[in-house]
Amino acid sequence: MKNIILTVSMLSVMAAACAGAQAKAKGVQFKNYAMDNDYFACSVPAGWSLERDQEKDEQYKIYEIQLLAPKAEKAPTSIFVSYYAKDNADFNGYEDFVKSNSSNVAGETRNSREVFEPAKDITLAGRRALLLSRERVVSLHPKSKSDETVQLKEKLYVLPAREGCYVLHFSAQKTAFMANLPVFEKIARSFKGKP
Repeated sequence: MKNIILTVSMLSVMAAACAGAQAKAKGVQFKNYAMDNDYFACSVPAGWSLERDQEKDEQYKIYEIQLLAPKAEKAPTSIFVSYYAKDNADFNGYEDFVKSNSSNVAGETRNSREVFEPAKDITLAGRRALLLSRERVVSLHPKSKSDETVQLKEKLYVLPAREGCYVLHFSAQKTAFMANLPVFEKIARSFKGKP
């Protein structure tokens, strides 16, 4: 009986936290964004900074924007919206992207610092997509002697296209993930790309 009461209490707290996060996203203002050459369009949060490197886009054939939340904990909260052209410099199609982002460099899906969930087939914005989820402990100062780390939680949507693929990638410190997830989901629901 105690276990049932504890479980119900925990579910109530989690539901309240999710409702609070959704309410917080409702106050966020969005504006329309369209990438050059009609590669993609979506709504983006007006209060977040938007960064893009057009030279790098052309060089690597990866056309992307990075959105950064105005408030961050120790690690930034970011969302990348990317189009990987079929001749991009990093991946040979969406299957290669999924395979490369479904485990660490050693091929592990679970260890003391990382957890990679299996890819799931979903539908997003009326298109076939794959969902990748992972949690990783990363160093905050990788080029120093500091051993300060932070736990990141990430969610990626991969959408195959005739000539390449699209990736929507959300990354946040685990403690900031739920508060910013509704912003990412609104971007994902508004996403439009080439078939």
